[in-house]
Amino acid sequence: MVKRSPWIERARGLIPSQWLRDARMVLDGLAGHPPPPFTTRGTADRAASSPSAASLPGARPLKVAAVVRETPDAVSLTLVDPRGAVIAYRPGQFFTLAIRLNGEVLRRAYSASLPMEEAQPSGSVRLTIKRVAGGRVSQHLNDHAAVGDLLDVFGPSGSFVVEGAPPLLVLLGGGSGVTPLMAIARDALSRLPDTRVVFVVGNRSIGDILFRDEFDALAARHPTRLTLRHVLSAPPGEWGGGEGMLDEATTARELDRASPEGAAEYFVCGPAPMMDAVRSALRARGVEEGLIREERFSSPVHSVAAGDVGGDVPVTAVLRGRRYALVNRAHETVLESALRQEVPVPYSCTMGGCGACRMKLVEGAMTLEEPNCLTAEERSEGYVLTCIGRATEACVLEADPS
Repeated sequence: MVKRSPWIERARGLIPSQWLRDARMVLDGLAGHPPPPFTTRGTADRAASSPSAASLPGARPLKVAAVVRETPDAVSLTLVDPRGAVIAYRPGQFFTLAIRLNGEVLRRAYSASLPMEEAQPSGSVRLTIKRVAGGRVSQHLNDHAAVGDLLDVFGPSGSFVVEGAPPLLVLLGGGSGVTPLMAIARDALSRLPDTRVVFVVGNRSIGDILFRDEFDALAARHPTRLTLRHVLSAPPGEWGGGEGMLDEATTARELDRASPEGAAEYFVCGPAPMMDAVRSALRARGVEEGLIREERFSSPVHSVAAGDVGGDVPVTAVLRGRRYALVNRAHETVLESALRQEVPVPYSCTMGGCGACRMKLVEGAMTLEEPNCLTAEERSEGYVLTCIGRATEACVLEADPS
């Protein structure tokens, strides 16, 4: 429960990193379509999954144009806008799919695995989804996604992107964490001629390597600019790559082998234990915190049920000095209620992962799904996320002046 009293002080300004994150989210949303994106599902379960791609507030319906089986446990979906609009995004960004299963809308984030300029057909986006044990959405998409399905999609979201033209990019990914890194690598190698790329990829076995043929083609095309290392925890008998889990010791060994000297920027994505180990290895090497970028995806461990909230709750949203009155229904998040009532609140990912919908709780009380992207400092200052928040009593929410 997040609670703030009426006398709470207004924020004097955003933390620089948070301001940049939110600013990027807004600018990235404006690059193609305004911040929306949200998608529903349909297939064998079509009727139960997604009766209408326009049934969710703020939804942008995208159509599945191609389904490619990458590994036994991973599939790539190419999505197009049925109206012919270009789906704009930056390498490293993700999209949120909203899948309706058994009457419940589940939202999951999946990264684009190709840069926008390489997507085929032109104007499309390729999302890659790896099956997760117990993951309802990933299993549903792996088993049932079909050409012609309409999905509700939010995005693009995220600031896990390359700024400028760094001389060296070191990409460290585990499992499906290579998805945004593949888009980043392909973009850098094609667009930034003076940038070298070191790419360390961790998996269990050869059969688990996503985009194996694409990796081989990239290495052959850029022999002097791309250093590629596959690390397997269960390698075959004759294996010329790295061995072991991508833990702190293995990461240090692989970085020593690749010798990424000079002004490097590091991008890390994968399972949480792997990311923690990589961060420790980088710190031990003296890498500055500001040069390490991470992308962490997680589904809410605690989800707020409608019964936990009660009935309809009045909410006042203050946006650029203007006050909007809305009603937060028990089965909706504050964001969903605002969109339904056409209140122009900011948002992007819709699942607590980007911070674009952050507002300050000036009065009242809300519950939030956990985990989410709010920092401890933001929480202490009274910030909430409307996309995963529900009002438990009358609230006043104020958007950042910026």
